[in-house]
Amino acid sequence: MRHVFGLVLCLCLSAPAAQAQNLISQYYAMIGPGDFFNSSGARLGDFGAILQQDRANLHRFGRPDAQDGWDPVFADAGNRSLIPQIWRIAPGFEFIPGWVMSGQPRFLLVQVYGYGTTPQVMVISDGAG
Repeated sequence: MRHVFGLVLCLCLSAPAAQAQNLISQYYAMIGPGDFFNSSGARLGDFGAILQQDRANLHRFGRPDAQDGWDPVFADAGNRSLIPQIWRIAPGFEFIPGWVMSGQPRFLLVQVYGYGTTPQVMVISDGAG
């Protein structure tokens, strides 16, 4: 119930257009050690970039974490490029970016809203709770 309330609240507080968007994908992601570094080996310093690398590791490089779920949206490189701008944290889960940026692995629930296969908003919450 907490996830549903948080999601509704988050969408209501987001841009007005978000209210008319559809849930186009939902997946679980394990943000693990391989997601903290880009393909050149440089440490990523931004939560959105880490989320993007998680999807690139799955779709582009074929190196997902064992608990990573598949999604149809971010198989497209153009859609993956949007991730750093469209992620939002569900209310009550504000601790997640700090936890991840400290280098701690985290299991996340990601809900993607948009139109057709075009993502507009990613809502991030804890996948273990």
